[in-house]
This record gives sequence, structure tokens and C-alpha cells, in this order.
Amino acid sequence: MFNFSFRQYLLLGIGFSLILFSISLSWIETLSEEVFDNDSVAWHQLTISPGKKVYVSSLDDSTLVLRSSSHSDARLTLFTREDDGASPGDLVKDLCGRDSCRYVPLDDVRLNGAIADYASATPLRFVLMHPANSGIWLEYKGPPKGFSAFENVVEAIIIQLHAPPATD
Repeated sequence: MFNFSFRQYLLLGIGFSLILFSISLSWIETLSEEVFDNDSVAWHQLTISPGKKVYVSSLDDSTLVLRSSSHSDARLTLFTREDDGASPGDLVKDLCGRDSCRYVPLDDVRLNGAIADYASATPLRFVLMHPANSGIWLEYKGPPKGFSAFENVVEAIIIQLHAPPATD
């Protein structure tokens, strides 16, 4: 009943290969949309070098999202925000008032920041930071241990924002 010639089997194999390839194209396309290299990224006059355990997952004019490869739930988002007088401490206090989290002020004189710790089966930490005299805000969301992957990036951003402007 299925007496195919060699040429028919060959064409059948090529057809199945093309079908499998077309199915995998959508997966390949989603991979190509993300930035996977560890090269430096220029964003709002900052040069951000993610490092070995951090990669850029999204980049546009108003936001830059970095993710940790060691903690899949950890992300650091840099975004621009107009100055409306609200400090990170005010925003996090308001959040903790609604969500029953623990408010902790960030102890760093170079930036205004606050931490919201959620106690649950999977601990969650939310850190909101605003370097002085800057329109750029930083937001960390993830497990408390995951923040360590982004410490070098945050430090580099703070140094760049406080550096005197280059003169030509």
C-alpha cells in the first residue's frame, strides 16, 4: 500500500523538514528581539555595561530593562520620570501602606531611595532609587538575594551621573 520510491521519500522528508523549520521561525524571531550580548549599551548619555550575569532584555527611549541570568525573577529597570516632587520614599511608603510590606529607607547619600520587602513564601524586594539631580530612576524587583547581580551596574550609573561633564 505504501510503496514509495526513493525520490518520493526524499521529497516527503524535505516537506516535513520545511514544516518543522517554519514552526521554529516564530521561536527564532522572539529570540532575535532580545539583546543578548554583554556589550555596553548607550542610554540617555550613560554607558551601561551589564556584565556576565546580567543582560539587556528591553531597550527604548524611556526605559532600559536589565535581567539577571542567575535569578530569573530579578530585573532592574531604568526609566525617565518627570519631577513631580514625589520621592522614592514617599512612593514606597504609599505602596507599603496598601500592600502590607515592610518599608526600609535606602542608606546611600548619593541617591534617594527606599526598599519595600514583602514577606511571603517567595520573598520579594522592591527597591526604588532616584540619583540626585537626575531625571533617571532605577527600580529593582525580585528576590532579595538577586539585587547583588545589579550592584555593579547601579554603582556605575551613580558614578556616571555624578561625574563632572566632559569638556572638549
